[in-house]
Amino acid sequence: MVRIGQAVLGERGTKICVPIVGTTMKEILDATALACNAPCHVVELRIDYYERADSIDAVIELLMLIKPQLKGRGLLFTWRTKGEGGERAISTEAYFTMLERLIPTGLVDAIDIELFFDQDRMLKTIEFAKMHHVTVVMSNHDFNGTPPREVIVNRLLQMKELLADVPKIAIMPHTTGDVLTLLEATAEVKALYPADPIITIAMGPLGTVTRTAGALFGNAMTFAAAGKNSAPGQIDVYELKRILDTIDVDGVFDEQQHTRVKVH
Repeated sequence: MVRIGQAVLGERGTKICVPIVGTTMKEILDATALACNAPCHVVELRIDYYERADSIDAVIELLMLIKPQLKGRGLLFTWRTKGEGGERAISTEAYFTMLERLIPTGLVDAIDIELFFDQDRMLKTIEFAKMHHVTVVMSNHDFNGTPPREVIVNRLLQMKELLADVPKIAIMPHTTGDVLTLLEATAEVKALYPADPIITIAMGPLGTVTRTAGALFGNAMTFAAAGKNSAPGQIDVYELKRILDTIDVDGVFDEQQHTRVKVH
């Protein structure tokens, strides 16, 4: 069972995560208040947007103000690096030092770690996170295109081998075939590990179906906007909730479990 706060990934339909983006403390706290009044299970703090992100003490101070606003929602802490679509670069040492300072504070429920970092350094941080019951989302983002299906599958499986709790991959489709490639890769990995959550996203307008119906193929969590988007193609959180309720992904026959529940 993989949790981010009170949200159990892979249980009872797709979980909704709202990213928080803002450059000032006020912008971030206002965005958090907006998200926490919306129908979401998890908020993602995109700390790479924050003007004082280079100061770990300033980040901890910010998290202490965010924590009471969450109303039981899980907090996913993310520094998205420049190379994967983030706002700023960070050194390997600074990246992992920040995560290791935050892990034991009780202020974050999950951390995002990008796949293409030094693996020895990464494994130490993952082990430390597990000691403190902090969930590890391991991610890879391709804003330029869609890797072949076998590459997507291999990256997701590599994340599992590195002991990530939740492998995550996002791609940029240029054709509907690219979207199908992502969904096929998702279904393939889910068939290998039916009980384990994964997150896969096709960004931009073409990828909307993966945000709304991805759970049919094994996607455990989807990202929605409450105000400012953090990635192309994010849907407004209220609209996404309405779509997910209409689709009712819990009502799909799951061959692995050999059970059928209500279909609307």
